[in-house]
Amino acid sequence: MAEGSGQAEARQGPSIPEAKFIEDVEKELAGKPAEDAIAQLNEHYQIYTMWEQRLMQRRAQLSGKLPEIQKTLDALLMLQKRREEEQEVLFHFGLGAQVYAKARVKPTTKASLWLGAGVMLEYPIDEAVQLLEQNLGNCKANLETAKKDVDLIKDFKTTTEVNIARV
Repeated sequence: MAEGSGQAEARQGPSIPEAKFIEDVEKELAGKPAEDAIAQLNEHYQIYTMWEQRLMQRRAQLSGKLPEIQKTLDALLMLQKRREEEQEVLFHFGLGAQVYAKARVKPTTKASLWLGAGVMLEYPIDEAVQLLEQNLGNCKANLETAKKDVDLIKDFKTTTEVNIARV
């Protein structure tokens, strides 16, 4: 298969067998019933389908987080800039679905970030910006990895489909 396929297998764990194209079907079967070989290939195909679904969900989650992280980072950068200019900022922020509130924010040196699971921490703005920039970079890298892994799994599925048809 592809030269990077071993890396993806190591990244995803040993539960994903690499799909290998069967060059010589007769040699590969070597006295085994074709039904057994097809059953094994179908099992691999189901594993690939399961992993593809998981990776697509992960990709969708990361794609949803990316704009949220960017929006928060942009807001903090604006706060940071306005702090240097000693100007108030008028924010419209979401309280819930379609519910917004206005707030005037005086120049500040601190910002609170939701970390998840009902946890919020207060950071100095510079530290919060640094944290969000790191999270943004990690999210982009994880999204790229998920996209590559989905492509690899699709290749594995295609190879397995061809093998099933040849057996």
